[in-house]
Amino acid sequence: MQGKESLNPARVYFLIRNAIVLNRSSIMFITAALGSILFLLSLFDAYGNCSPMFHRNAYLVIFFPGGIFLTTRAFRELHDPVKGYSWLLLPASSLEKTLSRILLTTLVYYFGSLVIYLLFSLLSEGINMLVLQRCHFMFNPFDLVIIKSMGVYMAVQAPFLTGAVYFKKHTLSKTILFLTFSVLIIGVGILIAIRLIFGEGFFWWNVQDIFYSNEVDDFTAVGSGVINTAKVFFWFAVPSVSWIICYFRYRETEL
Repeated sequence: MQGKESLNPARVYFLIRNAIVLNRSSIMFITAALGSILFLLSLFDAYGNCSPMFHRNAYLVIFFPGGIFLTTRAFRELHDPVKGYSWLLLPASSLEKTLSRILLTTLVYYFGSLVIYLLFSLLSEGINMLVLQRCHFMFNPFDLVIIKSMGVYMAVQAPFLTGAVYFKKHTLSKTILFLTFSVLIIGVGILIAIRLIFGEGFFWWNVQDIFYSNEVDDFTAVGSGVINTAKVFFWFAVPSVSWIICYFRYRETEL
């Protein structure tokens, strides 16, 4: 049912809370399973190398795949033949429903994973200290690498959220295939454009001189401009456009 396109923070909060409550068993099971594996890895690593960056690296290894997996399942109720009608009839606008899924798979997931992993690291390192009399450095949620990873994650996961709205089955594989073909098409288009601009006699090192100067061992003004444009595209355009497409696709589904 297409409701009034309003935005009520309370309804967004309840949509997020309901999603967490309804899936609490799965969340607890997955968390326990990953925690058990990480506990053993932490114990073995503390006994051996005792890597100072163990917890930071372990968190990042889990954070990205876990978030992508969560994102691909964000709209599974919409595609479910039984739960779909109940989801569509919820007293919330399509904007509120879409925003709840964006927040759930980004900020809520990020801060929730930080808290859970911090508690895990406290427990695992306490056991390591009791058993081995040695431990890793504690997990630092304010590590600059961890903070930057959130921005990278938001840019990477946004297209998968759009794929979760479009694809009913095999969301992950279909989204990866779509992104791969899109990158290939863009890459071929860029190569064709370069060939048309520089003609038949162009070589890669001729083009490279435009973007990078071997004399100063740094990027030229054109190269810096291209890099800055790519950064803006990755950090802002990719998530923004993906979320907008996600919203309009979901709104179209409700009509």
